[in-house]
Amino acid sequence: MKNVSMRAFCVLFSATLAVAANPLPDGAFPGTVQIDQAGNVYVAGVLNDHTFVAKLSPDASQIVYMTTIAGSKADRAAALALGADGSAYITGFTTSPDFPATAGSLQPTAGNPQQAFAAKLDPQGKIQYATYIGGSAFTTGNGIAVDASGSAYITGTISGGAAGFPVTPGSVSGYQGKPGAANNTAFIVKLDPAGSNALISMVGFGGSHIALDNAGNIIAVGAVTGTLTTTPGAFQENVPNTVCGTNFLLGSFPCSHQHVSRIDPTGARLIFATYVTGYYGATPAGVGIDPDGNIVLAGVTNSPDYPGTLRAYQPQYLFYPSESFAPLANFSPPVDSGYVTKLDPSGGALVWSTFFSGSGTQATFNTYVDGDEITSMALDPKGNVWISGNAKSPDLPGLWNIPVVSRPAPPAMAGISMSTAGFITRLTSDGVKISPTQLLPVPGAGAFNYPIALRGDGSAIEASYFTNVNLSDPPRVASIADTDNTRLVRVAPGQLLTLWGTKLCPPRDSQPSGAFPVSFNGITVTFNGIAAPILFASGDQVNLQVPYEISGQSEVTMQVTGQLGDPPFAESFILGVAERQPSMLLSSANYAGPLFGAGTCRGANYCIQPLAINEDGTLNGIDHPSRSGSTVTVFVNGVGLTSPGLTTGAISTDNSSLTPGITNSLPVAGASGSAKILGTDTIPGASTTLVQVRIQVSSGLPAVLVPLGIQNSTLHLARGVYALIWTTPSK
Repeated sequence: MKNVSMRAFCVLFSATLAVAANPLPDGAFPGTVQIDQAGNVYVAGVLNDHTFVAKLSPDASQIVYMTTIAGSKADRAAALALGADGSAYITGFTTSPDFPATAGSLQPTAGNPQQAFAAKLDPQGKIQYATYIGGSAFTTGNGIAVDASGSAYITGTISGGAAGFPVTPGSVSGYQGKPGAANNTAFIVKLDPAGSNALISMVGFGGSHIALDNAGNIIAVGAVTGTLTTTPGAFQENVPNTVCGTNFLLGSFPCSHQHVSRIDPTGARLIFATYVTGYYGATPAGVGIDPDGNIVLAGVTNSPDYPGTLRAYQPQYLFYPSESFAPLANFSPPVDSGYVTKLDPSGGALVWSTFFSGSGTQATFNTYVDGDEITSMALDPKGNVWISGNAKSPDLPGLWNIPVVSRPAPPAMAGISMSTAGFITRLTSDGVKISPTQLLPVPGAGAFNYPIALRGDGSAIEASYFTNVNLSDPPRVASIADTDNTRLVRVAPGQLLTLWGTKLCPPRDSQPSGAFPVSFNGITVTFNGIAAPILFASGDQVNLQVPYEISGQSEVTMQVTGQLGDPPFAESFILGVAERQPSMLLSSANYAGPLFGAGTCRGANYCIQPLAINEDGTLNGIDHPSRSGSTVTVFVNGVGLTSPGLTTGAISTDNSSLTPGITNSLPVAGASGSAKILGTDTIPGASTTLVQVRIQVSSGLPAVLVPLGIQNSTLHLARGVYALIWTTPSK
């Protein structure tokens, strides 16, 4: 069992969190935050339906200045950037015909009932310029950056087509809609330091966030429903899907796909443009440039096939429906998940990419499913990625130092989408490890974006409550993983786990012989003091079995000790306990592309290709399908307690039939396929932590999709839901 495919994270070290007194008036909701070199804190947001900008003391306890930028109707600040001289630059949108645009600015009067705006405040908070942006188009400002000269770069969206939006001669265009067509698109405008002229104005790039690299190139990111330009050799030249859901009243609605571009400083040459998206789209929440010039993206996706990379922290989408099969029948995209992606400077390849989420929450009667969201991102000087957002899953990654009762819980009312907490954590620059995740209080009035900025001392400020956060480094044990590579913060009795870390024990390529010991190669692991059998321990990897004796507990403390580690270590992790947590051993074919890929699933929302053995002993696959009507065997971990009961650390000597066993009481996907579970047995010569499931499959199609679940008082579905079995008609 050396190379079971799994990894995840687990850490002992705690973060520290301090909430400062909020100096802002009641009703002020910061939406974005920055920190200058002197440590002063700048926030922009909404106060009484209008934009405000405030400069606070370094400890965020006192207001240095607070300026309101308001017309007679609603105004919203969306993004904030700081100039080298302490000036503040803001963008957002206004619906006010009397927005205080300044004389001599780019566009002093409104050309549409809603338009983007840009404004500059001097170090004392006095407005230097304010201008509408958009000509006669319907525009929204979403992102802003500033260069050393004081020129501001604004990006946002255009609704209803690009007609009426002024562009500068010679600027590159990425807009694929016909002139005047009602396609949504994006824009970029570069304002001179006085805010009076557009040095660059273009459409078809950006929309959400903007940054400048060391050469002055423009990095623009967005997610719009219109078609945008891509360049040959880009990482993803086309989108996989354009319709993302159906509403019975409003009809179908389009996908918003993440689009990334790099444009030269003149705005005349497109260096690259690419999509980074999945079947159901992706929406960015932040962009940054790391010390090597790579582009770091973070945001939210509903796409199980959003591109992850195998060795990243969480390479696959985590969908684990513990009780309900209903989400698969909906006409809406799957559960939200956060993502963090590092794109190389050429735009042609991923350096790494990871999901970041738990399995979501289910409301009363399982009528609503909601997932975790990244809403803000910041890069530190080492290239580590700080992320914050909405926490809705009790199995959100990194909750290793938080008791189970304090973790996010489902909303109290069915159909109500709400955060139960915020979160903040930090990914290492290689995308492999995370710091322990810290939960944050929920701000009022639905302001759930949790904006963050980094201080020079390595800490962060989260501006909803002006929370100061210090995160500790990742521990030696970097992850806890299941057999399908899922990162875990909860375990089931008898479950097989793999711990991955750094120099956990000597790199001896060996494993215990005979009965599995509770200490091997210097490694011991206990769960509430109960010793776990060690199946393998060498170098950076430890395989173990969770003791069956933890059954009935709500949480356990896993203590890992490496007496021969380099250096020796001892670390503890709080884990929830699940009754059952079934997962399948996976075929290597899954790693040729994203797990749960929509193209792989042959029409189903979720599927995996299990490690499956055909009746003739060959590995099931597209090149070795099972004969229709024959038996295929798959292997399942995490089934929990069985009857007859199994012994911790035991090696099976025969094919013992188990109850409760694996069922397919749910419909088999595909009208021309069927599957029958013939039995669930132990595996002779293997640990009792794994079971084999014999399935008789029949299909007139090249594949049959088999849902596997354990049915007792609750239906527990295996992650991935559908097992994809390749078939061929009988001869």
